[in-house]
Amino acid sequence: MKLTLKQEAFCNYYIETGNASEAYRRAYSCENMQGDTINRKAAELLQNGKITARVGELQDQLQRKSDITKEEALVELANIVRSRVTDIMNVKGTRVVVKSLSELPDNVTSSIASVKKVKGGIEIRFYDKIAAIDRLSKMLGWDKPTSLSVQGSVPVAEWLKSFSENDEK
Repeated sequence: MKLTLKQEAFCNYYIETGNASEAYRRAYSCENMQGDTINRKAAELLQNGKITARVGELQDQLQRKSDITKEEALVELANIVRSRVTDIMNVKGTRVVVKSLSELPDNVTSSIASVKKVKGGIEIRFYDKIAAIDRLSKMLGWDKPTSLSVQGSVPVAEWLKSFSENDEK
């Protein structure tokens, strides 16, 4: 499946933008073309079997690169749950010494949401542990609804009889 350089560029731009007309404009010389012509030519390219196959290949490649496994997600969430402020700093007397980010292991740095300079020092925020625990609970099925089975009988006839007797009084 051999594509021209412009067709290959069109496929890549289409993956990048998600818009066939924009991909066509970037890949081909369109300065003297009307918008309708660009739209038509872009649609024609998407009807080409070689183009569609190449776009599919590029999408598959992106999917494989971006996929994370459940296990990876569990590890990241567990890192957030297990992180402690003492992982990133030491207290020496009345002095607080923050460790260099380069000294911290990956499981600690992955639990840090942000670091910013503030008046008088820095502010380090961790990701929300409660949210991580909630997400882990859902992923692991710990929060499945419990079902309750209730069995028995209600003597409706007697109840109705006593109800009607009360009305007569």
